[in-house]
Amino acid sequence: MGSAPPSAEVRAEAAAWLARLHADDRSPADEEAFRIWLSASPDNATAFEAVDRMWGAVGGVHCTNDFARVRTARAPRLDRRAAMAGITLLLAGAGSLAFWRSASARVYETDVGEQKHVALDDGSQLFLDARTRLVVDFSDTIRAASLDYGQVNFRIAPDINRPFVVEAAQRKIVATQCNFDVRCVGGEVQVLLIHGEADVAPVSASRGSPVERLRSGERLVASVDMERRDRPNLNRALAWQSGSVVFENTNLADAVQEMNRYSMDRLEVSSSVADLKVSGVYRVGDNEAFARSIAKLLPIAVRRDGDSYLLVADQQG
Repeated sequence: MGSAPPSAEVRAEAAAWLARLHADDRSPADEEAFRIWLSASPDNATAFEAVDRMWGAVGGVHCTNDFARVRTARAPRLDRRAAMAGITLLLAGAGSLAFWRSASARVYETDVGEQKHVALDDGSQLFLDARTRLVVDFSDTIRAASLDYGQVNFRIAPDINRPFVVEAAQRKIVATQCNFDVRCVGGEVQVLLIHGEADVAPVSASRGSPVERLRSGERLVASVDMERRDRPNLNRALAWQSGSVVFENTNLADAVQEMNRYSMDRLEVSSSVADLKVSGVYRVGDNEAFARSIAKLLPIAVRRDGDSYLLVADQQG
């Protein structure tokens, strides 16, 4: 019986090492650290050879031969963009981050209506929106975060040797220094680049899979059966960071779902008015005020039902 293949964690570390070895600022200290990592386990060498083959298959330059002897030869350097495109596919092929969270992983959560600032050890800054769960796990070769649900603004501290990888709704975002939002709600993921660049690929990406390069002002919206890119109004898209939401011809049912992320006073919508359209800027956290406001704009009535507010058709119209 053959031995088990390297774990997803080892494969991800191997992919990150390959990126570091191709970085234009690679140092002798990096090479020595790589040799130590490589000799620590046979699985490390196996995983590195595998990701190097993948790298070559997606158009990169092999470095296995250079490091196979005594691991001292210099691997060819690639420019940062080429390296990031390759590492995105390699990390995507390494498997879901959720399967290799270490004992040192930290979980950050917010409840309904709660927002939170988090400063990470590497200098990166996070801002978590309401009803969010994020797992962060750093190693010597990779900075990883898995967004289980919710919305987070990432301000990534520069570290060309350790890419920052965010997984959300079957997508992986790879960056070294940028500012971006990731939203994962209802099976849909949105990645908005505020400043800088990042690469996005499916978790299940394989050889030949496309890598989406997002630049400042661009947004990728994806679900199981849909993917699109656009350039939203940044002030509207980032309104959540200042305690507001912006609806533009949004179904009332969807607007209510969003408002419920910020208030314990639940809103419920009758099917008879669920498809009415809502537009405007609204403060979050006061669902009663929201309900009373839209009742002045739409043919609906607001009824108190225990701890909830029920939005129904206005029979007096």
